[in-house]
Amino acid sequence: MLKKISVSGWLICLIALFPAISQSRLADDNEIAFDNYDLRNNESIRETIDFDHIDFERIDNIIFKLTNEIRVKHKLKPLSYAPELANSAKMHATDMVKGNFFSHINEKDEKKRTPNDRAKLSNIANPFLSENLIEGYGLKYTSYETVFLRGKGKFSNTSEGELITAHTYLSFCEEQLQRWMNSTEHRKNILSKDALQMGCGASKFNNSDFNEMPSFYVVQNFQCYQPLKKINP
Repeated sequence: MLKKISVSGWLICLIALFPAISQSRLADDNEIAFDNYDLRNNESIRETIDFDHIDFERIDNIIFKLTNEIRVKHKLKPLSYAPELANSAKMHATDMVKGNFFSHINEKDEKKRTPNDRAKLSNIANPFLSENLIEGYGLKYTSYETVFLRGKGKFSNTSEGELITAHTYLSFCEEQLQRWMNSTEHRKNILSKDALQMGCGASKFNNSDFNEMPSFYVVQNFQCYQPLKKINP
């Protein structure tokens, strides 16, 4: 039996938690220069996402590059890549999936409670973090759009129509950036003049509240005010 349903995704942001200061050297290695990566001419970004073999590094990379594209269009300096921020973002995305929650605050692990806590666990001595979170659908489904259920994880726009297809890596990431930019607080984080560095992380799950829709939690972590310093150089 077919069933019609419509569901909305979630997004949430946090702006600048309290800092924890320590002394160490600047994290200036392993940075990715925005100008040295030609995003639009890289054909791999147009591959359709295979949910059994997801290239999470590719998702993280595209989110990072698209964010800098937006900043440059708004006459802002592109952010430098920090693997420590990527680690803290990936940590939280994974923990949200495992713990079945969606929040900046991890109530299930006191050591990882806040973005700054997670940053320190990722070797950041002076976290001045802001954070964007989003739940994004892996299929080309628009929130609140009425769809027909065609089996677990399968949907169509009409009762006998073609199944809704999976996103490409680029279209998925572009959609998340567009949704963040359509939200006032998320937009402030992306376009912050105080932001200096960024890392991204994503984790996949099947949404049991929405017919096992292939879904992702995506996290952006921004270091603001001063470049991050490492606890252990």
